[in-house]
Amino acid sequence: MEDEIDLTQYVKTVFKHWKLLLGITLAAVIVAGVVSFATPPVYEATVLIQPTGDAANAQRMALLAKSPGMAQFVLRELADNTTPAEYNLQSIGAIFEVKTGDIKSGDIYISCTARYPDAQKAAELANTWAAAFTKYTTDVSLKSMLPPEELQGQIEAAYTFYQEAQASYESFQRTSQASEIARQISDANLLYQALQLQESLKQGSAVPGDAANLAFLLLKLKAYGASVPDGTQFAPGSAAPVSQADVDTLVRELEDRSGIHGKTATQVLMEINFLTAKAEQESQRSAELKGSRDTSWSAYLNALKTAESTGMIRMAMLAPVRLVSEATPAQDPVPAHRLMNMGIALVLGLIVGVIAAFVAEYFEKRKSQPKDVIASKAKQSADSKTL
Repeated sequence: MEDEIDLTQYVKTVFKHWKLLLGITLAAVIVAGVVSFATPPVYEATVLIQPTGDAANAQRMALLAKSPGMAQFVLRELADNTTPAEYNLQSIGAIFEVKTGDIKSGDIYISCTARYPDAQKAAELANTWAAAFTKYTTDVSLKSMLPPEELQGQIEAAYTFYQEAQASYESFQRTSQASEIARQISDANLLYQALQLQESLKQGSAVPGDAANLAFLLLKLKAYGASVPDGTQFAPGSAAPVSQADVDTLVRELEDRSGIHGKTATQVLMEINFLTAKAEQESQRSAELKGSRDTSWSAYLNALKTAESTGMIRMAMLAPVRLVSEATPAQDPVPAHRLMNMGIALVLGLIVGVIAAFVAEYFEKRKSQPKDVIASKAKQSADSKTL
Protein backbone atom coordinates (compact mmCIF):
# COMPACT_ATOMS: atom_id res chain seq x y z
CA MET A 1 0.00 0.00 0.00
CA GLU A 2 1.15 3.52 -0.80
CA ASP A 3 0.49 4.79 2.79
CA GLU A 4 2.83 2.23 4.37
CA ILE A 5 6.23 3.52 5.53
CA ASP A 6 9.25 1.38 4.77
CA LEU A 7 11.67 1.63 7.69
CA THR A 8 14.21 -0.63 6.05
CA GLN A 9 15.88 2.23 4.22
CA TYR A 10 16.21 4.24 7.45
CA VAL A 11 17.69 1.29 9.32
CA LYS A 12 20.17 0.67 6.50
CA THR A 13 21.21 4.35 6.63
CA VAL A 14 21.85 4.17 10.38
CA PHE A 15 23.85 0.94 10.09
CA LYS A 16 25.77 2.32 7.13
CA HIS A 17 27.07 5.18 9.29
CA TRP A 18 27.39 3.21 12.53
CA LYS A 19 30.92 4.45 13.11
CA LEU A 20 29.74 8.07 13.12
CA LEU A 21 26.85 7.19 15.43
CA LEU A 22 29.10 5.28 17.80
CA GLY A 23 31.75 8.01 17.81
CA ILE A 24 29.33 10.78 18.68
CA THR A 25 27.67 8.69 21.41
CA LEU A 26 30.99 7.71 22.98
CA ALA A 27 32.21 11.27 22.84
CA ALA A 28 29.08 12.52 24.64
CA VAL A 29 29.35 9.86 27.35
CA ILE A 30 33.08 10.47 27.84
CA VAL A 31 32.62 14.25 28.09
CA ALA A 32 29.75 13.84 30.57
CA GLY A 33 31.80 11.39 32.64
CA VAL A 34 34.86 13.62 32.69
CA VAL A 35 32.83 16.66 33.67
CA SER A 36 30.91 14.75 36.35
CA PHE A 37 33.99 13.20 37.94
CA ALA A 38 36.14 16.32 37.57
CA THR A 39 33.60 18.66 39.18
CA PRO A 40 34.39 19.05 42.89
CA PRO A 41 31.70 18.06 45.36
CA VAL A 42 29.26 20.82 46.38
CA TYR A 43 27.85 21.26 49.88
CA GLU A 44 24.57 22.96 50.73
CA ALA A 45 23.61 24.92 53.85
CA THR A 46 20.14 26.37 54.39
CA VAL A 47 19.01 29.13 56.72
CA LEU A 48 15.31 29.67 57.54
CA ILE A 49 13.82 33.11 58.27
CA GLN A 50 10.25 34.05 59.19
CA PRO A 51 8.80 37.58 58.80
CA THR A 52 7.12 39.12 61.82
CA GLY A 53 3.93 41.16 61.88
CA ASP A 54 0.92 40.77 59.64
CA ALA A 55 0.52 39.12 56.24
CA ALA A 56 1.23 42.37 54.39
CA ASN A 57 4.63 42.67 56.05
CA ALA A 58 5.35 39.01 55.30
CA GLN A 59 4.61 39.52 51.60
CA ARG A 60 6.76 42.64 51.61
CA MET A 61 9.69 40.81 53.20
CA ALA A 62 9.36 37.98 50.68
CA LEU A 63 9.63 40.49 47.82
CA LEU A 64 12.62 42.19 49.41
CA ALA A 65 14.43 38.85 49.74
CA LYS A 66 14.51 38.48 45.93
CA SER A 67 14.93 42.15 45.07
CA PRO A 68 17.96 43.52 43.18
CA GLY A 69 18.59 45.90 46.08
CA MET A 70 18.99 42.94 48.43
CA ALA A 71 21.43 41.30 46.00
CA GLN A 72 23.55 44.46 45.91
CA PHE A 73 23.43 44.72 49.72
CA VAL A 74 24.53 41.09 50.14
CA LEU A 75 27.34 41.64 47.66
CA ARG A 76 28.68 44.50 49.78
CA GLU A 77 28.34 42.46 52.98
CA LEU A 78 30.29 39.56 51.42
CA ALA A 79 33.19 41.70 50.29
CA ASP A 80 35.49 40.16 52.91
CA ASN A 81 34.13 36.63 52.61
CA THR A 82 34.47 35.95 48.88
CA THR A 83 37.26 35.66 46.36
CA PRO A 84 37.75 38.36 43.69
CA ALA A 85 36.35 36.00 41.07
CA GLU A 86 33.19 35.49 43.14
CA TYR A 87 32.67 39.18 43.92
CA ASN A 88 29.97 39.90 41.31
CA LEU A 89 26.22 39.57 41.12
CA GLN A 90 26.30 36.62 38.71
CA SER A 91 28.50 34.56 41.05
CA ILE A 92 26.43 35.54 44.08
CA GLY A 93 23.29 34.48 42.23
CA ALA A 94 24.89 31.09 41.53
CA ILE A 95 25.87 30.61 45.19
CA PHE A 96 22.54 31.54 46.78
CA GLU A 97 19.06 30.23 46.07
CA VAL A 98 16.25 32.12 47.80
CA LYS A 99 12.81 30.55 48.17
CA THR A 100 9.56 31.57 49.83
CA GLY A 101 6.64 29.40 50.85
CA ASP A 102 4.17 28.46 53.57
CA ILE A 103 5.06 26.27 56.49
CA LYS A 104 2.54 23.94 58.13
CA SER A 105 1.13 26.66 60.35
CA GLY A 106 0.31 28.76 57.31
CA ASP A 107 2.96 31.41 58.01
CA ILE A 108 5.23 32.63 55.25
CA TYR A 109 8.89 31.69 55.51
CA ILE A 110 12.01 32.64 53.56
CA SER A 111 14.82 30.19 53.03
CA CYS A 112 18.25 30.75 51.56
CA THR A 113 20.45 27.87 50.43
CA ALA A 114 24.15 28.48 49.87
CA ARG A 115 26.16 26.10 47.65
CA TYR A 116 29.94 25.93 47.98
CA PRO A 117 32.69 23.31 47.60
CA ASP A 118 33.51 23.68 51.31
CA ALA A 119 30.82 22.68 53.85
CA GLN A 120 31.97 25.13 56.54
CA LYS A 121 32.14 28.01 54.05
CA ALA A 122 28.65 27.18 52.73
CA ALA A 123 27.21 27.48 56.25
CA GLU A 124 29.07 30.75 56.82
CA LEU A 125 27.75 32.20 53.56
CA ALA A 126 24.16 31.22 54.38
CA ASN A 127 24.35 32.77 57.86
CA THR A 128 25.97 35.88 56.43
CA TRP A 129 23.08 36.20 53.99
CA ALA A 130 20.60 35.91 56.88
CA ALA A 131 22.36 38.63 58.86
CA ALA A 132 22.52 40.87 55.79
CA PHE A 133 18.83 40.31 55.06
CA THR A 134 17.86 41.20 58.63
CA LYS A 135 19.89 44.39 58.47
CA TYR A 136 18.60 45.28 55.01
CA THR A 137 14.91 44.81 55.89
CA THR A 138 15.33 46.85 59.08
CA ASP A 139 16.93 49.72 57.17
CA VAL A 140 14.26 49.67 54.45
CA SER A 141 11.41 49.52 56.98
CA LEU A 142 12.73 52.40 59.07
CA LYS A 143 13.46 54.54 56.03
CA SER A 144 9.86 54.15 54.86
CA MET A 145 8.64 55.79 58.09
CA LEU A 146 8.80 59.42 59.18
CA PRO A 147 11.72 60.14 61.50
CA PRO A 148 10.88 61.02 65.14
CA GLU A 149 12.06 64.61 64.65
CA GLU A 150 9.59 65.14 61.80
CA LEU A 151 6.76 63.57 63.78
CA GLN A 152 7.51 65.85 66.73
CA GLY A 153 7.54 68.81 64.36
CA GLN A 154 4.11 67.86 63.06
CA ILE A 155 2.75 67.60 66.61
CA GLU A 156 4.13 71.01 67.56
CA ALA A 157 2.82 72.58 64.36
CA ALA A 158 -0.66 71.11 64.93
CA TYR A 159 -0.75 72.37 68.54
CA THR A 160 0.44 75.84 67.48
CA PHE A 161 -2.31 75.99 64.87
CA TYR A 162 -4.85 74.97 67.51
CA GLN A 163 -3.66 77.67 69.91
CA GLU A 164 -3.96 80.30 67.18
CA ALA A 165 -7.45 79.11 66.24
CA GLN A 166 -8.53 79.08 69.89
CA ALA A 167 -7.16 82.59 70.43
CA SER A 168 -9.00 83.86 67.35
CA TYR A 169 -12.25 82.31 68.53
CA GLU A 170 -11.93 83.73 72.04
CA SER A 171 -11.03 87.18 70.69
CA PHE A 172 -14.09 87.15 68.45
CA GLN A 173 -16.32 86.10 71.34
CA ARG A 174 -15.04 89.01 73.44
CA THR A 175 -15.64 91.58 70.71
CA SER A 176 -18.75 90.03 69.16
CA GLN A 177 -21.87 92.21 68.99
CA ALA A 178 -24.21 89.27 68.57
CA SER A 179 -25.99 89.78 71.90
CA GLU A 180 -26.31 93.55 71.36
CA ILE A 181 -27.67 93.03 67.85
CA ALA A 182 -30.16 90.48 69.20
CA ARG A 183 -31.36 93.05 71.79
CA GLN A 184 -31.67 95.71 69.07
CA ILE A 185 -33.73 93.35 66.92
CA SER A 186 -36.02 92.57 69.87
CA ASP A 187 -36.56 96.28 70.66
CA ALA A 188 -37.06 97.09 66.96
CA ASN A 189 -39.69 94.37 66.68
CA LEU A 190 -41.60 95.81 69.65
CA LEU A 191 -41.34 99.29 68.14
CA TYR A 192 -42.56 97.97 64.79
CA GLN A 193 -45.64 96.40 66.42
CA ALA A 194 -46.32 99.56 68.43
CA LEU A 195 -46.08 101.73 65.31
CA GLN A 196 -48.50 99.44 63.49
CA LEU A 197 -50.98 99.78 66.40
CA GLN A 198 -50.43 103.55 66.45
CA GLU A 199 -51.11 103.89 62.74
CA SER A 200 -54.21 101.72 63.01
CA LEU A 201 -55.66 103.92 65.77
CA LYS A 202 -54.78 107.14 63.92
CA GLN A 203 -56.44 105.90 60.75
CA GLY A 204 -59.54 104.84 62.70
CA SER A 205 -59.15 101.21 61.57
CA ALA A 206 -62.02 98.93 62.33
CA VAL A 207 -60.11 97.08 65.02
CA PRO A 208 -62.29 95.61 67.76
CA GLY A 209 -61.72 97.34 71.05
CA ASP A 210 -60.80 94.19 72.89
CA ALA A 211 -58.24 93.30 70.16
CA ALA A 212 -56.57 96.71 70.38
CA ASN A 213 -56.61 96.61 74.16
CA LEU A 214 -55.05 93.14 74.22
CA ALA A 215 -52.40 94.07 71.60
CA PHE A 216 -51.37 97.07 73.65
CA LEU A 217 -51.30 94.98 76.82
CA LEU A 218 -49.02 92.38 75.24
CA LEU A 219 -46.68 95.05 73.85
CA LYS A 220 -46.42 96.70 77.21
CA LEU A 221 -45.76 93.41 78.98
CA LYS A 222 -43.01 92.51 76.52
CA ALA A 223 -41.56 96.02 76.64
CA TYR A 224 -41.11 95.78 80.40
CA GLY A 225 -39.57 92.34 80.27
CA ALA A 226 -42.54 90.18 81.13
CA SER A 227 -42.54 86.72 79.62
CA VAL A 228 -45.70 85.90 77.71
CA PRO A 229 -45.76 82.32 76.39
CA ASP A 230 -47.01 81.76 72.87
CA GLY A 231 -50.66 80.78 72.72
CA THR A 232 -51.59 82.67 75.91
CA GLN A 233 -55.32 83.56 75.86
CA PHE A 234 -56.98 86.43 77.69
CA ALA A 235 -60.63 86.64 78.64
CA PRO A 236 -62.69 89.32 76.85
CA GLY A 237 -62.65 92.56 78.82
CA SER A 238 -59.61 91.61 80.86
CA ALA A 239 -57.48 94.39 79.28
CA ALA A 240 -58.07 98.04 80.19
CA PRO A 241 -59.23 100.33 77.40
CA VAL A 242 -56.33 101.86 75.43
CA SER A 243 -56.19 105.43 74.17
CA GLN A 244 -54.13 107.10 71.46
CA ALA A 245 -52.08 108.88 74.10
CA ASP A 246 -51.18 105.57 75.76
CA VAL A 247 -49.93 104.17 72.48
CA ASP A 248 -47.97 107.35 71.66
CA THR A 249 -46.30 107.19 75.06
CA LEU A 250 -45.30 103.55 74.51
CA VAL A 251 -43.92 104.38 71.05
CA ARG A 252 -41.72 107.17 72.47
CA GLU A 253 -40.39 104.84 75.16
CA LEU A 254 -39.58 102.16 72.61
CA GLU A 255 -37.91 104.70 70.31
CA ASP A 256 -35.66 105.83 73.14
CA ARG A 257 -34.83 102.24 74.02
CA SER A 258 -34.08 101.10 70.46
CA GLY A 259 -32.44 104.31 69.32
CA ILE A 260 -34.75 104.53 66.32
CA HIS A 261 -36.61 107.85 66.16
CA GLY A 262 -39.03 109.39 63.73
CA LYS A 263 -39.44 106.39 61.43
CA THR A 264 -42.50 104.67 60.09
CA ALA A 265 -43.36 101.03 60.58
CA THR A 266 -42.06 100.23 57.08
CA GLN A 267 -38.74 101.95 57.77
CA VAL A 268 -38.41 100.12 61.08
CA LEU A 269 -39.04 96.85 59.29
CA MET A 270 -36.18 97.63 56.92
CA GLU A 271 -33.97 98.33 59.94
CA ILE A 272 -34.98 94.98 61.41
CA ASN A 273 -33.98 93.20 58.18
CA PHE A 274 -30.62 95.00 58.22
CA LEU A 275 -29.97 94.00 61.82
CA THR A 276 -31.03 90.39 61.08
CA ALA A 277 -28.52 90.16 58.20
CA LYS A 278 -25.83 91.57 60.47
CA ALA A 279 -26.67 89.00 63.15
CA GLU A 280 -26.44 86.20 60.59
CA GLN A 281 -22.95 87.40 59.56
CA GLU A 282 -21.84 87.40 63.19
CA SER A 283 -23.23 83.90 63.68
CA GLN A 284 -21.56 82.62 60.51
CA ARG A 285 -18.20 84.09 61.52
CA SER A 286 -18.50 82.55 64.96
CA ALA A 287 -19.30 79.15 63.44
CA GLU A 288 -16.30 79.39 61.10
CA LEU A 289 -13.89 80.22 63.92
CA LYS A 290 -15.35 77.48 66.12
CA GLY A 291 -15.07 74.95 63.26
CA SER A 292 -11.45 75.96 62.60
CA ARG A 293 -10.66 75.53 66.29
CA ASP A 294 -12.33 72.10 66.43
CA THR A 295 -10.58 70.99 63.23
CA SER A 296 -7.17 72.05 64.52
CA TRP A 297 -7.80 70.22 67.79
CA SER A 298 -8.71 67.05 65.88
CA ALA A 299 -5.54 67.42 63.79
CA TYR A 300 -3.50 67.73 66.98
CA LEU A 301 -5.09 64.59 68.47
CA ASN A 302 -4.50 62.69 65.20
CA ALA A 303 -0.84 63.76 65.23
CA LEU A 304 -0.49 62.41 68.76
CA LYS A 305 -2.13 59.11 67.77
CA THR A 306 0.06 58.85 64.68
CA ALA A 307 3.18 59.41 66.74
CA GLU A 308 2.08 56.79 69.25
CA SER A 309 1.24 54.18 66.62
CA THR A 310 4.40 55.01 64.66
CA GLY A 311 6.45 54.48 67.78
CA MET A 312 4.89 51.05 68.24
CA ILE A 313 5.43 50.19 64.58
CA ARG A 314 8.99 51.47 64.78
CA MET A 315 9.67 49.10 67.65
CA ALA A 316 8.24 46.26 65.56
CA MET A 317 10.25 47.32 62.52
CA LEU A 318 13.47 46.99 64.48
CA ALA A 319 12.93 43.26 64.00
CA PRO A 320 10.85 42.79 60.82
CA VAL A 321 12.13 39.21 60.49
CA ARG A 322 13.33 36.57 62.90
CA LEU A 323 15.80 33.75 62.44
CA VAL A 324 14.09 30.37 62.72
CA SER A 325 17.12 28.15 62.18
CA GLU A 326 20.77 28.84 61.43
CA ALA A 327 22.72 27.07 58.72
CA THR A 328 25.06 24.30 59.86
CA PRO A 329 27.83 22.56 57.88
CA ALA A 330 26.54 19.59 55.89
CA GLN A 331 28.08 16.17 56.49
CA ASP A 332 27.69 14.93 52.93
CA PRO A 333 27.92 16.77 49.62
CA VAL A 334 25.04 17.19 47.24
CA PRO A 335 24.62 13.97 45.16
CA ALA A 336 26.47 14.42 41.87
CA HIS A 337 24.25 11.94 39.92
CA ARG A 338 27.19 10.97 37.70
CA LEU A 339 25.56 7.83 36.30
CA MET A 340 22.38 9.71 35.53
CA ASN A 341 24.35 12.44 33.76
CA MET A 342 26.19 9.83 31.70
CA GLY A 343 22.91 8.10 30.88
CA ILE A 344 21.44 11.37 29.67
CA ALA A 345 24.58 11.98 27.62
CA LEU A 346 24.19 8.47 26.10
CA VAL A 347 20.63 9.18 25.01
CA LEU A 348 21.51 12.58 23.64
CA GLY A 349 24.56 11.13 21.85
CA LEU A 350 22.40 8.48 20.14
CA ILE A 351 19.89 11.10 19.03
CA VAL A 352 22.60 13.40 17.66
CA GLY A 353 24.36 10.41 16.06
CA VAL A 354 21.21 9.32 14.21
CA ILE A 355 20.66 12.85 12.96
CA ALA A 356 24.31 13.03 11.86
CA ALA A 357 23.95 9.70 10.00
CA PHE A 358 21.05 11.01 7.93
CA VAL A 359 22.88 14.27 7.25
CA ALA A 360 25.96 12.34 6.08
CA GLU A 361 23.76 10.14 3.85
CA TYR A 362 22.17 13.24 2.32
CA PHE A 363 25.52 14.77 1.39
CA GLU A 364 26.82 11.47 0.00
CA LYS A 365 23.81 11.17 -2.32
CA ARG A 366 24.15 14.76 -3.41
CA LYS A 367 27.86 14.29 -4.19
CA SER A 368 27.31 11.10 -6.25
CA GLN A 369 24.35 12.52 -8.21
CA PRO A 370 26.44 14.27 -10.98
CA LYS A 371 28.41 11.06 -11.71
CA ASP A 372 25.19 9.09 -12.16
CA VAL A 373 23.87 11.70 -14.60
CA ILE A 374 27.08 11.53 -16.74
CA ALA A 375 27.02 7.73 -16.79
CA SER A 376 23.36 7.73 -17.84
CA LYS A 377 24.03 10.13 -20.71
CA ALA A 378 27.02 8.08 -21.91
CA LYS A 379 24.91 4.91 -21.96
CA GLN A 380 22.16 6.64 -23.93
CA SER A 381 24.73 7.87 -26.50
CA ALA A 382 26.23 4.35 -26.91
CA ASP A 383 22.80 2.86 -27.43
CA SER A 384 21.96 5.38 -30.14
CA LYS A 385 25.18 4.59 -32.07
CA THR A 386 24.46 0.88 -31.98
CA LEU A 387 21.06 1.47 -33.49
